[in-house]
Amino acid sequence: MRVQFKQIVFVFYLCFPGAFAAEFTQEQAALIYHWLANTNETPIHQLRGATDNQLYLHKNGKYEAVYDGEGKLVKDGINDGSYNYAHPIKAPLKHFNRDILPWILWGHTPEDPTSVEERVHAYSFALGSGLSVASAKERSALVGERAASEDEVIAFFTEVIRLGEIPEVYQILSISGYVPDEPFKIGEGLTRGLLAVIKSGKYQPVRPEERKE
Repeated sequence: MRVQFKQIVFVFYLCFPGAFAAEFTQEQAALIYHWLANTNETPIHQLRGATDNQLYLHKNGKYEAVYDGEGKLVKDGINDGSYNYAHPIKAPLKHFNRDILPWILWGHTPEDPTSVEERVHAYSFALGSGLSVASAKERSALVGERAASEDEVIAFFTEVIRLGEIPEVYQILSISGYVPDEPFKIGEGLTRGLLAVIKSGKYQPVRPEERKE
């Protein structure tokens, strides 16, 4: 997912220069990477009751298309497919700070009528489903050196888990087939944690030339 009008006007990437002091272990980093790599983003293309919409991702990870229940290409300015600057599966940390967060903050277009709260709720639903998928799959490999902006994404999610009071997320991700006793509590915590971190104002979007990795 990528905010189309940002390509022309701002082309901002999201990074978090010194935004969070949150510390994390390498195990937590690997779990969060695996989680995001297995999060299907169809729910963020089903806003305002468009639950029949289906997302199709090109194998290069860059291009998306969304079709409604009648097989028509969606171009409603809310749920459209768009261009990804980073691959959602192969580079999920970069994808989050370059594509997902700009959408959460600014919407799909300047005329997008949805609120931050609506977009956060949709993304938290995607993340909740991603937890179940990630728990059932062999862990996605987190290899090589990470950019500073990728570590900030991991710190971001450790804050979401902390502020959402849902440490059980780590158990779901680390224990194959783990089923939480109160799945709705996890979903509520994700929404609460995401909103708290996003509304904290502890990070600022920067232009590509100012980006520090």
